[in-house]
Amino acid sequence: MIYLLQDNLKKLREERGLTKRELCEKTGISERAYLTYEFGEREPKISVVQKLADFYNVSIDYLLGRPDAKEPADPIDKLMTVDEMEKDLLREWLSLDEASRKSFLDVLRKIVAADQKRQTAASKRAAYLLHRLSRHKVSAGLGYNLDDDDNWQEAEVVETAAVHQADFAVEVDGDSMEPDYLNGDILLVQSTPTIEVGEVGVFTLNGDGYVKELGESELLSRNPEYDPIPIHESDSLQCWGRVIGKTELV
Repeated sequence: MIYLLQDNLKKLREERGLTKRELCEKTGISERAYLTYEFGEREPKISVVQKLADFYNVSIDYLLGRPDAKEPADPIDKLMTVDEMEKDLLREWLSLDEASRKSFLDVLRKIVAADQKRQTAASKRAAYLLHRLSRHKVSAGLGYNLDDDDNWQEAEVVETAAVHQADFAVEVDGDSMEPDYLNGDILLVQSTPTIEVGEVGVFTLNGDGYVKELGESELLSRNPEYDPIPIHESDSLQCWGRVIGKTELV
């Protein structure tokens, strides 16, 4: 029975991410005495077994390895205010030793600090009222209809030099122009019926709106996972303008 006890003591301690010293500090058990229990050199008194069972929230029968003892319920599963991903994170946290927890917290604090710095910088940027933001999104993927008239809205965006040079703006929907233009970016466009090969423009091809790089008889994506869109002589192609920059909603 002592071998079952020592296995369970080690298992429960490691599941909770505790060192032997940390466990002894939390339970008030002598570290020297505890080592003899976990190494199977000595069997603890029943009062010590009860203390350990209470600490781990298990029965004495389970701790002693009796065959009819019930497995302890995972206390994390009883948490009603967290989802499964958060429960998994808690379990991972508990499995870490003290040094790993410290390293994790250091990295987490740096990420949070960087995000707060970014948000602070964003809040200090001047806002600009953009008068012509299309209600249609242009696809960096499969195409959307841009053929309706007078479908514009005003929107507050982060002020940039290109904002003042743009005639209108459209929002990107899709990922085919990554990494240059991301889903949700607000593209700033100068109206022109033609652009040069290699420039990025906003087009309507057979009634569908795209933001693409103009190629030789094709529209090109910056994301290599997307194939070029060929332009045939029978196709209806309209260039709305040249993309001169991007911004974001405030």
